[in-house]
Amino acid sequence: MRNPDWTTLPTDLVPRIGGLLISDDASDFVRLRAVCHPWRSSTVETKKSADCFCPRNWIMISDPNSSPSDMCFFNTSTHKSFSFDLSPHLGTYSLFRSFDFLFLLKHKTTKGFALLNPFMRSLIPLPSKIKSNCANVNAPKRLEDLILDLSGVFVTSSFTIVLQFEVDCLVWTKPGDQSWVYAEFGLWSYSNVLFYKDRLLVVTSGDKGLVQINLANEIPNQLQVEVVIPSNELTFLQKECFLVDCDGEIILVTLSRKDYCWESFETYKLDLNEKTFVRSPNLGNHSIFLGPNRTFSISCEDLPQVTTNSIYFQWRRQNFGKRGIKSYLHSNFKIVRGAN
Repeated sequence: MRNPDWTTLPTDLVPRIGGLLISDDASDFVRLRAVCHPWRSSTVETKKSADCFCPRNWIMISDPNSSPSDMCFFNTSTHKSFSFDLSPHLGTYSLFRSFDFLFLLKHKTTKGFALLNPFMRSLIPLPSKIKSNCANVNAPKRLEDLILDLSGVFVTSSFTIVLQFEVDCLVWTKPGDQSWVYAEFGLWSYSNVLFYKDRLLVVTSGDKGLVQINLANEIPNQLQVEVVIPSNELTFLQKECFLVDCDGEIILVTLSRKDYCWESFETYKLDLNEKTFVRSPNLGNHSIFLGPNRTFSISCEDLPQVTTNSIYFQWRRQNFGKRGIKSYLHSNFKIVRGAN
């Protein structure tokens, strides 16, 4: 058939195709739904899946404050891009913060917050009240009391919305709930929180070491914390460290410095099921980007601009308050490029 009529595909086949697309790349699913009305109608239920609301490996590469009408997202695995116009939402809302592929908006009249998914154009109002319990008698009463310290937004496969704050606490809720549940945890100040397969991985400041918090199921009033690797087996965690999802593998990067100069980087591959770790001196065809607000890995295939098996590190100069990016070849950490 030279000119097949794709709109006549069997109605049960289109959602199956949509399910395969959405599990691989949410942007392809959006393009599928844009073809015609029958395809949109037959993928309504697929649109409600968690994979659709939580697309993987997407990062924002344009500044929403400078170009809200031309937002661009980039997939670190497939290297595809996705464009979005934020400006229609800025009549009623103002942009409060952006995280990876999500926007946190603040209503100009009610001052309430909402979470916007640009892929699905879905806007979820967020509750203001924080539920108190006996274990956290000093918990803040309202989201507004914490919001300025917000450092991470995660959405699980069960559509639980989790907010992480720099003051080492979490709140979570379900769409439609009237309040947040509050919990505290001790985060090692020289580490980050990594969201991976409905789990939060945290290097704690206490004696627990590397722990995981399972968010896959309905979350109880108290966090269920499981020790993955105890602190007495992770002596190198006294250094600055980062957790990175490298194409489905968890890499822990440790940094050593002396007199404000970085001396060495070491990488360890973590096995969460076996609760083991092993030194991993090679990143293959990937490179890792480390920064105070974001860590991610990128496949270097078809990207000659990125040096394979490298660590790109963003740091803050202690004396001048300036930021810079340096690239280190992972094999011997030779400085490849420096920029202020």
